[in-house]
Amino acid sequence: MARRRSGGPVRLSAAALLLLLGGCRIGMSDDVPPPPPPRAGAWSNDYVGPPGQVHMADLAAVSATEAWAVTEERGAKDRWKPGLLRLLDGRWSAVQIPAQLRAQPWLRLAAAGPRNVWLYPDAWGGVLPQKSGDAPSGPWKRCPALRWDGTRWHQVPLDFPPVDLDVVSPDDAWALDASGAARHWDGTRWRTVPLPARGIDIEARAADDVWVAGDKAFDDRPKQPAAVHWDGSGWQLTRLRRYQAPYDAKVVDNGSILWGIRAQSASDAWALGVHSVVDGRDEDREEPQAVDERILLHWSGTRWQPVPGPPRAFRDKSYGQAVPDGTGGMLLGAWAYRTAEGKYFRIDAPPNTEGWQETSLPPLQRRWLTMGEADVIPGTHTILAAADLVGSHDGVTQLTQPAVIRLTLDAP
Repeated sequence: MARRRSGGPVRLSAAALLLLLGGCRIGMSDDVPPPPPPRAGAWSNDYVGPPGQVHMADLAAVSATEAWAVTEERGAKDRWKPGLLRLLDGRWSAVQIPAQLRAQPWLRLAAAGPRNVWLYPDAWGGVLPQKSGDAPSGPWKRCPALRWDGTRWHQVPLDFPPVDLDVVSPDDAWALDASGAARHWDGTRWRTVPLPARGIDIEARAADDVWVAGDKAFDDRPKQPAAVHWDGSGWQLTRLRRYQAPYDAKVVDNGSILWGIRAQSASDAWALGVHSVVDGRDEDREEPQAVDERILLHWSGTRWQPVPGPPRAFRDKSYGQAVPDGTGGMLLGAWAYRTAEGKYFRIDAPPNTEGWQETSLPPLQRRWLTMGEADVIPGTHTILAAADLVGSHDGVTQLTQPAVIRLTLDAP
């Protein structure tokens, strides 16, 4: 599946860490938070690394007993060093990164089974580009991607800086470059396949079923979200509603984007994004106020329809990705589960981790969970996710434990 991070690893400032240690809760608000919604299940820890400056960056579940994960370790002068983990028969262990990619600070995974696992450099370091045509902000150097066939690694040449990649088979892969253009791998070479929009996230399910989420610029109005489908012969730009600023806003900036897409079939896909308006009408503020409207859309096979997001009780609606579990239900961010009927339930944190309810631990022993990439274990409805457990021993220094967490839903 396509893997787009919702902002990269969490790197908190000392002020933000102090706020966490002060005991803020999921329903952060000046008002009294509403009672938590009914529970659907809970996270458990599948793997937890030692505390330090290591973040869990990406994850791919490739079979019922096998998964891969990528870590990032902050070194001197904010230089990042990647690491690779593999789950095999119930045990996570470190795997040596091939020499061709050891100098790359940010690596990502894409997979279509245990014999088709790709490891590739991420030119954006997990952070979405802000405008079309931006150059990579990280120190990306030309290097190959590597494909694991179940026994050994094979080089796949790259002549462009990739920001997202998804695979169907060893000779059928799709990527997006730093400019938002689509590239296709046919087993021998990459070729550019022009898109009618800028791509941010790509999801390839079959040779004739590929989705790209992103945005489209216009001369006479703000940029709009875009969802583009490949049917095996060409791209089709699907129709979406037009997003615009409120009529009474003093607009400083205005635009919309889709940053993620997940598809279950040709008639079942989900897209996430945001419509952002920077409103300068309040003269009492020193800076204009940014107002974000989260976008959650469902594709029924013929059109996109807006879907209500989680209610107020959920963490300020701060969901970064949607993960369908194959039952009609869907994980939305780390804390919300949406049933096939559209009802929302809470997901509880792992043991001794702050979640819907505060733990009884002293403040300096508390830790908070931030979730990254999540994937359904093939052949099951269980979800694995890359995560960081963030805390501090002195209230100032941030310590992070890279983790893989497992979602188990309660029995109906």
